[in-house]
Amino acid sequence: MEVNSFKRLSRRRQKLIFGIILILSDTIFLALSFSLSYILRFYTTLFSFVESEPIYTIDIHYVFYSVIFTLLTLLLLNIYKLYNWDQIYEGSGYYNRIFKAVSINILIIIIVGYLYETFSFSRIWIALLYFFSVLLLFIGRFIISGLINHFIRKLNLSSRTLIVGIGENARRIEDTLESYRMENFEVVGYAEKEEKIKSSKGHSGEFNVLGYLKNLKEIVKKNDVQKVIISGKEYRYYEILNMLEKIKGMDVLILMFPGFFEFSIKRMKMREVGRIPLVQISNVGFFGIDLFYKDLIDYALGGFLFLLFIPIYLIVGFLIKIDSRGPVFYKQKRYTKNMKPFYMYKFRTMYTGADKRLSGLKDRSEVNGPIFKMRKDPRITRLGKYFRRFSIDELPQIINVLKGEMSLVGPRPPIPREVKRYEEWHKKRLNVKQGITGLWQVGGRSELSFDEMVRLDLYYIQNWSIGMDLEIILKTFPTVVSGRGAY
Repeated sequence: MEVNSFKRLSRRRQKLIFGIILILSDTIFLALSFSLSYILRFYTTLFSFVESEPIYTIDIHYVFYSVIFTLLTLLLLNIYKLYNWDQIYEGSGYYNRIFKAVSINILIIIIVGYLYETFSFSRIWIALLYFFSVLLLFIGRFIISGLINHFIRKLNLSSRTLIVGIGENARRIEDTLESYRMENFEVVGYAEKEEKIKSSKGHSGEFNVLGYLKNLKEIVKKNDVQKVIISGKEYRYYEILNMLEKIKGMDVLILMFPGFFEFSIKRMKMREVGRIPLVQISNVGFFGIDLFYKDLIDYALGGFLFLLFIPIYLIVGFLIKIDSRGPVFYKQKRYTKNMKPFYMYKFRTMYTGADKRLSGLKDRSEVNGPIFKMRKDPRITRLGKYFRRFSIDELPQIINVLKGEMSLVGPRPPIPREVKRYEEWHKKRLNVKQGITGLWQVGGRSELSFDEMVRLDLYYIQNWSIGMDLEIILKTFPTVVSGRGAY
């Protein structure tokens, strides 16, 4: 199929093609899991100490039940909506549903084997089939998802999105969607109530308003909209019902913003009390045993990294001394948790006296907000730009971690002049111990606006977990090696 032909297909048909690809992939990997488990059990001597010797033949019973197992697994995966693109997204329990589908089918095989005593399954084969089915389905889905997302970006197959509502929430949603590359959202415009648009002419001019809500169906048709996001909390229930009624039966995905920008879906659960839908928010914070584990990781991993990087410290220190006059280390006053001041260590990457030259460069900052960032800063030494690009200058901050002033993961510690320009909501990023790396360091680094950096910091604070810390640490290494977004 040609690219343009695929792009012209309706959203329903594109979803159908995606589902067919997943079914074929799952079938192949399930067949492979059967083959691997059968070969390891009956064609090798790996498990002869547990069960009988290898037989080197194919038992038709195993083939028959493997076919049934595959068909039932595909059926359950479909029941769990795992062939529907709209039901496969981060936070949807995607892999958990795969695990459940395979577990149920393995249980069925065990029950059938127990009921029909004329044929007894090998316990080792069942265990291997269970293991390989889950593992290979996970791998297959991961590969297919990566290829599909690459295909979407490569061919610019955007999801045409209409945002219902105008205002701060709508603007933040659009800004976030522009930086979210996974599904390639394309915001085509906005729709709002007629009276609100007319009452705020100057404000509504900032948005690409495509029409009034009373004409929602016509707007969706005319602009080939695939997704509608209801951004405002001010809509009453009957207004939302009216919107849904207008586009009922159309191939459009409806999403509604719950009003919590910094809360992860993992922290929220929907529950119903007396037919009232409520959002239950789990308690997350830097306290108790989790805080102990975080400190343990900081000191243990920090100590290991410090010893590991000693040769690098010596080499970098030597290079700094021969590159320019001045000390090897640079220390700067910063703030950590609860606005506590401390001195943060870095390798010197600028010429001596660089701080005094800052006032003449402030108007050349390439980042909006209180922080100063400049790609071709004349104060940076010849080697300094390379140290910054690969974050080598940050390595001495491990000393701050071992002193208890910083954490390996957390918001970046600000300098006093930046904090003076903070808005009230910016200061919330100082509610936790500041860190060497964080969400925005692995998700864009200096390419992000200051407000987006703060939002990512607040998201980290509101949804923190040990697993998130470990994920950020693992992502930091390839980000640093690539040098993307650093200057």
